[in-house]
Amino acid sequence: MDSIQIAIRLKTPDPQAVTALNAIRAMRLQLPPLKLQRHDLWEFEVSSGGRNAVSELIGHFTDIVNPNKQLWLFTGKDFSLAGEDPELQWVGIVVRDYVDSVSENWTDLLKRRGFPVESLRYSVLWRFGYLKDTDEALTKKMALDLSVSNTRAGGLFSNPVSQEVSFWI
Repeated sequence: MDSIQIAIRLKTPDPQAVTALNAIRAMRLQLPPLKLQRHDLWEFEVSSGGRNAVSELIGHFTDIVNPNKQLWLFTGKDFSLAGEDPELQWVGIVVRDYVDSVSENWTDLLKRRGFPVESLRYSVLWRFGYLKDTDEALTKKMALDLSVSNTRAGGLFSNPVSQEVSFWI
């Protein structure tokens, strides 16, 4: 069984990422991220066919990737995503719903259509771009603090009651 992960982003600037970055700037943090990107992250567990099977199903379902407005790519360890400035240090935060009907519904649909998908997990990947010379442990802590809502004054991207948060790769 192969685990294949893809990241999907809009071809144009993402309105959610732009709005979130503007909100972060309004918070007047001492070391805010300079850039922020949002990607849909899909992880497929396939019983056969590997990347070819995933490419084929993406071609069949424009609800997963709409080629008119989205770009996608396979991801993996030490992988940079399109549009990331190499002069910045990037921290990835993955947000997943605990009860994930999107993943369950897509898994059922793909199995019924005959694709070799055992399961899939949908999540949102937020990529924070910090100054390159900032301490890596500090950038991870700042990104995590911005991501998890623990108070009314902090955390923009997830609700710990209904979502789990983890670092990406």
